[in-house]
Amino acid sequence: MNDFQSIEDELKELSPKSPPSNLAEKIELGLGDAGNLAMRRLPEEIKSPSTDNKSPIFWLPWIGLGIAATLIVTSLSVYIIKSGGFPAIDPLVSEAVSTPVILPEDPESPIHGVSVAELEQRSGMPVGGWTPTFKEKLLDRIDEGVVSRPGGSPARQVRMQYLDEILWQHPATQTRILSTRPRQEIILIDLDLY
Repeated sequence: MNDFQSIEDELKELSPKSPPSNLAEKIELGLGDAGNLAMRRLPEEIKSPSTDNKSPIFWLPWIGLGIAATLIVTSLSVYIIKSGGFPAIDPLVSEAVSTPVILPEDPESPIHGVSVAELEQRSGMPVGGWTPTFKEKLLDRIDEGVVSRPGGSPARQVRMQYLDEILWQHPATQTRILSTRPRQEIILIDLDLY
């Protein structure tokens, strides 16, 4: 134990030499720009502007916006006061909804919206006995490719174009009326993701 005690006493008496006063400057010069950054300083030529000394021009846009907002609020207030307050909304006007005109539908009439009696009076032909024959003709099928649906899986979009034909026949007078109407449908076919 004596050996260690003597070594400890010798080590306690030893002290390192103090570094030279210009050691930090020598290290900084040796590292170059990296030394400036390591020492958290900017190079001597570039000084950062202090944030305490802001020019009054910086506040000018904010003051202008404040004045403009004050003028707008003041002018609206004067207008509302002079006009006698907010305009009253008539509850009858706000609840008015246009009701579509519904024509009487006669299922035996070959012309929609015209009754059988009115058709017979105008045409001079007996109306009773008309029989319809329906046909659906596929004109075109167009594959429009893959489309993405919001919040869903992708799908293939197919546009189908049809021609609907209704042939009305009256057996007593041997009269025919052919009515055609184009129609199209868009079909989305789900695609599986792998």
